[in-house]
Amino acid sequence: MSTLPIRRVFLSLRARYHLWSGRRAYSAGRMKSAGRHFQEAIAFGHESFDAYLLLGKIHYRQTNYPRAAIFFERAQSADPARYLLEGFPDDFIASLRDRHQANGRPEYRIVIEAVGHGRKGRRKRSPSTANTAGSSALGDFEDQDEYLRHRGAPPIRPGDGGDIDWDAEARKIFED
Repeated sequence: MSTLPIRRVFLSLRARYHLWSGRRAYSAGRMKSAGRHFQEAIAFGHESFDAYLLLGKIHYRQTNYPRAAIFFERAQSADPARYLLEGFPDDFIASLRDRHQANGRPEYRIVIEAVGHGRKGRRKRSPSTANTAGSSALGDFEDQDEYLRHRGAPPIRPGDGGDIDWDAEARKIFED
């Protein structure tokens, strides 16, 4: 008996294991682990619609649109009927490529400007309370409670906070 069929069966079993493990990791929300398992399944020769589709979805979530387009295209060619059932628009893959070619995602730079020793950016005091006794001791704070909550915090200075990647912050908050 030749070792070729045995090797083929062994590789097929490993590929199916990685596909199964990838599905479990994906459903549990462990995207990195799922991606590695799907890559392994493909590396062992398992041409799977599920592996390509889920890899496309993983890369899409990570905003890696060129890679997502590649895997969605492979899923479409692996099983066109099932791809249509997923409900993607006809120009979905082309739109992913266009997103990348349109200079990627926009970057925003937000700088916090502050003057003085207190906290800036708070509500302004009404003129009736601005000249009350002890208001100079509170600095820029609205009232005594606000002063007591934040008295240990250092003042905000120009340039504090650095650049913030708002897309990354949003992904942390809204990650499924």
